[in-house]
Amino acid sequence: MKKDRLQSILLPILPGAVILVLLQSGIIHKLLKIKILQLPKPMDILVALTENLTKIFSDAAVTMFPAVCGLILGALLGYGVALLVTALPNGGYGCLFIITMINSVPIAALAPLMNRWFSGVLAPKLAVIIIAASGAMAVNAFRGLNDLPQNVLELMRVNAASKLKVFTKLRIPNSLPSVFTALKIGVPAAMLATIIAEFFSSETAGLGYMIKYSLKVGNQKQVGWAYIAVVSVFSILLYEVICLAEHLLLKRYRGKRRINK
Repeated sequence: MKKDRLQSILLPILPGAVILVLLQSGIIHKLLKIKILQLPKPMDILVALTENLTKIFSDAAVTMFPAVCGLILGALLGYGVALLVTALPNGGYGCLFIITMINSVPIAALAPLMNRWFSGVLAPKLAVIIIAASGAMAVNAFRGLNDLPQNVLELMRVNAASKLKVFTKLRIPNSLPSVFTALKIGVPAAMLATIIAEFFSSETAGLGYMIKYSLKVGNQKQVGWAYIAVVSVFSILLYEVICLAEHLLLKRYRGKRRINK
């Protein structure tokens, strides 16, 4: 049992460790003919990270606040659309079509457009992130609300359960796994939207702005890559928080179902 657990931890880490060793040794640079200036070695990136840690955390706060808020608001919007389409299938499908169509617009095109539509620095970023996160939630939540166990649905109909009761007791609980799947998809989408929105923002702070600025400066490429690494770390942490919430909530819900049975 311990051996299996150890393997489940080490095996996913092993490929990344091999790549880091190959990068540090310069083998990948030689194979792909990449200059150190274009892709610094991992130790150089680590040094840049430690030397700029205070500034990086300050910029991370500027980026992570709208990223998390936008992800939550986008998820709520997407779930609201899924509820509307489920409750009003005849007139609601238009909303699902519209949110999917808007979600297909490239973020690089949306970001400058939102800067023109909204004033300030926070509102344009939030608008871009909400759009990026809402599409996956709308589609996945709609599926979870409608792909129901037919035997349970028929049993509720036989017992003359109201539409509201079917929604609260069957549809919404059944959609929870799909909701967490959409949130997991939404994490990289929200982070990517935030970084790109900061590329076009007038704000001179944030991970996205610093990536753009640092990679332009000849002797600060390693700083830019340090910021890229921080974006990856925060994305993984946010993903793990959602996984933990999924485990705790679904475990609690399944426990209640067993008790009710």
